[in-house]
Amino acid sequence: MDNGEGLLIRPGEVRDTTGQLAQLADRIRTVMDNEALNLTVEASARDEVSQRVAKTLNEVNALFTRASDQGQQQLREISGTLRTHAGNVAAADQGVAV
Repeated sequence: MDNGEGLLIRPGEVRDTTGQLAQLADRIRTVMDNEALNLTVEASARDEVSQRVAKTLNEVNALFTRASDQGQQQLREISGTLRTHAGNVAAADQGVAV
């Protein structure tokens, strides 16, 4: 259904939004860095159960940290891609050669 308005891209708003995405990625990185010591578990005793629980929790923390790092990277990539192409999409929608 064509309402005659076409695709509406406002490059200024895209820049603001992509800046917010980058700030979100930075805040995630800051929280993870600040909480790294709190997220590392030391075994409460030398028994096998305590050792295994600590090891498991640290492995989960490592997986979560890797996932967080990947998420931050994806936010930065999305932000950069949107920022780079917002003007081109607006121009293409208006029929201007890009």
